[in-house]
Parts: sequence; structure tokens; C-alpha cells
Amino acid sequence: MARWADAVHDVYAKAKAFTHPSEQQRRLAGLALEHRLLARCHPYLDDPTSAQARLCRRIQNHIKSLPRTGYGELFVFVAEPEAPPDNNAAERSLRHLVISRKISGGTRSKQGTDTKMTLASVFGTWRAQGLNPLATCRQLLASPQP
Repeated sequence: MARWADAVHDVYAKAKAFTHPSEQQRRLAGLALEHRLLARCHPYLDDPTSAQARLCRRIQNHIKSLPRTGYGELFVFVAEPEAPPDNNAAERSLRHLVISRKISGGTRSKQGTDTKMTLASVFGTWRAQGLNPLATCRQLLASPQP
């Protein structure tokens, strides 16, 4: 397992280090990296007992769909340099909700969960737009709705 993880990490490190001014070269490199990743998966595809089997089958199914989509999605950050190579920002944006849920024990109802998630989304959007969430909420509640 450690060798496989090191090999996958090597593919990811090469993807993060790749730079080329040509968009076409970047897209081709992303596709080549996806195929290199699939090559790392081949030994595990037919072994349902291996820990990597499920992930490798997902990678294989994704790559099989490439002729239909025409581009790869696993290494988008290679083709699009402005895209981050990880999802750390998304993980960090959800962290406070997860901690809140663990501390409070949840909302105890689907309606409560839906309400909490909607409010978190709205307040998060206002923060991302540079607005003061409390002031914006007050303004929204105080203004007459048509």
C-alpha cells in the first residue's frame, strides 16, 4: 500500500509542478497524468480485497468517460492554472459547521438541518462578497418584500 501511495503522490507532485504557457499543452499534460495514474491502478483493478480497488475502479470509469467529455477532470489545475490543486479552501469553509454540529449534537430534525445549512450558505455568500452578514440580514429583514 505504501508503494502505491508513494506512486500516486509522485503523479500528483508532477501535476502540481507542471507549467507550460500553451493551454493545449496543459490539457494534454493533464490527460497524460490521468493515464499515468490509471497505470498505477492497473494491478489493483481485479483484486476486490485490495484497499485501493474501489478508488482505482472510480479512476478507470472516469478515464473511460473521457472520449465522451473530451477533457479530464482529475487534474483540472494543470490545464487551468488559476484552479487550486486541492480543496483546502472548501474544507476550511465547512469546518465551523462540522464543529458546531458535533458540539450541539445536531438539529434533531430535517427542517432544522435544512434551515441551518441554508443560513450558513447565505451568510457565507455575503462574507465572500465582502458584505457584513449581520447588517445585510437586518437590511433584508427590514425591507418590505413585494
